[in-house]
Amino acid sequence: MSVSTTEPRSLGEAAYQHLRAEIVSCRLAPGQRLTERALADSTGFGISPVRDALTRLDHEGLVRTLPRKGYQVTPLTLKSVDDLFTLWRIVAPEIVRLGLRDATADQHRRLVGTFTELAGETNASRMLELADDAFGTLAEATQNDYLLTIYRRLENDMARVMALTAQADTPVPSLDVNESWVRLIERRDGEAAAEAVRTAVADIHSRALRIFSRWPSVAASEITPLHS
Repeated sequence: MSVSTTEPRSLGEAAYQHLRAEIVSCRLAPGQRLTERALADSTGFGISPVRDALTRLDHEGLVRTLPRKGYQVTPLTLKSVDDLFTLWRIVAPEIVRLGLRDATADQHRRLVGTFTELAGETNASRMLELADDAFGTLAEATQNDYLLTIYRRLENDMARVMALTAQADTPVPSLDVNESWVRLIERRDGEAAAEAVRTAVADIHSRALRIFSRWPSVAASEITPLHS
């Protein structure tokens, strides 16, 4: 990778965005050990930008510092995945309910377009991108800083979980969106949309746990990619 110093964003920001993308996609796997020097060598960023990026990622819970040993991508366990979905089943419906209620006209138009595309999408990777965009727009529309902070923390691990389940023989779809969902979004029917999301998240929760409970690495308590 070649890093240009003429980039409009800082090298620390660029390093952060790059490493975050590597982690949430599980190209840097849960539990993987990291060092500043190895990351600097592999990415082309200097030690200082990499250190800044790792500090931010540590604050976000995506990596953890190992004193005198470097860093580690925060592991995922069956319990942590269960805990994640238990909280997401509470938070996601409220984001939808409040977001639809408070969305501006521009945000509402974007949501209708995103959910319309989701209803016809079959590519798993694109579905995840669209779902992230939809929930990000809804979370911003709530204008609730606490809820937005919780969402941003949850979306990191949710992306990692979905990236891992994509390796399964039968991947878990991010959301089973259909035309009825689009109509709810168009009508701003927050209560009905929240219930649809609550049901969908419960289904994803149970299916993800079934997949991971059969994962070979679960015997060692931490979930790692099948092809790591």
